[in-house]
Amino acid sequence: MLASVLAVVALHTATPAWAKAPLPPAAVAQAQTQAAPQQPLPIPSHLFTLSHPIGQQRLLDSSYRQAYFPLATYFETQRNQAYCSVATSVIVLNAMELPRPASALYPDFPFFTQDNFFDGIDARIAQPEVVAKEGMTLDQLSTVLSHHAVTVQKIPGDTLELPAFRELLKTHLRESNRFVLLNFNRRLIGQKGGGHWSPLAAYHAASDSVLLMDVARYKYPPVWVPLADLLAAAQDPDSVSNQPRGVVVVSPR
Repeated sequence: MLASVLAVVALHTATPAWAKAPLPPAAVAQAQTQAAPQQPLPIPSHLFTLSHPIGQQRLLDSSYRQAYFPLATYFETQRNQAYCSVATSVIVLNAMELPRPASALYPDFPFFTQDNFFDGIDARIAQPEVVAKEGMTLDQLSTVLSHHAVTVQKIPGDTLELPAFRELLKTHLRESNRFVLLNFNRRLIGQKGGGHWSPLAAYHAASDSVLLMDVARYKYPPVWVPLADLLAAAQDPDSVSNQPRGVVVVSPR
């Protein structure tokens, strides 16, 4: 009787033949990728992070850094990989200390959040569920922002030349209540990825570089980017609209 029981147990616990078969190479590679911890994305050698001694010194030396302080105060990470335009806008709206809407996230404290940014926006202009998959173009974000209590200046990248772009940044980044939102192609500044939005926080004249405050903090930290590279990245056509990317300047009404 015992022998019969052991035989049944052995039958049910034995490793089936299919489980002993080797996995296909593609399945092995996928399993190894999933098991291995993801490493931080490398920083291109021509970019300096804000935490690097050179990056810190550039901020200290800059005469065009007033936008940095309110941006840093209200900075946050985009809540999904397509919400870069929303996170960038929410940071700027809070930084201008405008009258704030009620927030379900913070019931007792009015605040602009990535959840209430689209409240009251016509669905024909932008829909949160679509933006969560596709992001927003230069035209879309400019239109949505214009429904808030701000003045919006949309500047397509193909209308900018390097001297004008430099003067634009000098003019606005020395102010604490004007903000420059950049739509650019990451690949053209040496980063991994494609179209992206983030605010610009400072300009350093000696190195002719700009501090880009990346809202995808899980990918990249704030970095100083050569101005010429940043302009080229803003002139690249958007894959959705096939129109150039560019700049949105936002200030209180």
